[in-house]
Amino acid sequence: MSEYPSVTIAKVTKLDTDKEFGLPKEFIDAIKPSKSEQAVIILAPNTRTIRIIPTESQEVVKFNINIEKLSPDFLRRMGTIFSDFGVNTLYSTGLCFTQNSCVYEGYIDTKELQDVSIDTIKNEIERIDGVASVNTEGITL
Repeated sequence: MSEYPSVTIAKVTKLDTDKEFGLPKEFIDAIKPSKSEQAVIILAPNTRTIRIIPTESQEVVKFNINIEKLSPDFLRRMGTIFSDFGVNTLYSTGLCFTQNSCVYEGYIDTKELQDVSIDTIKNEIERIDGVASVNTEGITL
């Protein structure tokens, strides 16, 4: 046994398309918040990374922002919009360059939307210089 604390937990599992697999109890115990029982699971196919992020509500909203021309202050404006509305993101991709476009995605727990609507945030994001479109999608349990 090492005298240093462990930073990560790891288990090896078999990826079998014919059956689902659950998370080991140690994983659930480590990520489960005290007030809720749900989480959003996000896969980034290009890096093959899966993130499991606990949520306080049973629905999250995914923002997909297509950027036609990236402005120097895009990320600052995004941060300002979320900050001004008191919204914390669960996860964001940052800027992802795909073929001929630039995309930014973010996920918000609907609990964060008590004082502001999805449409209000969407409208503000659409006003950022260079944003071509903003699509939203509700993801529920």
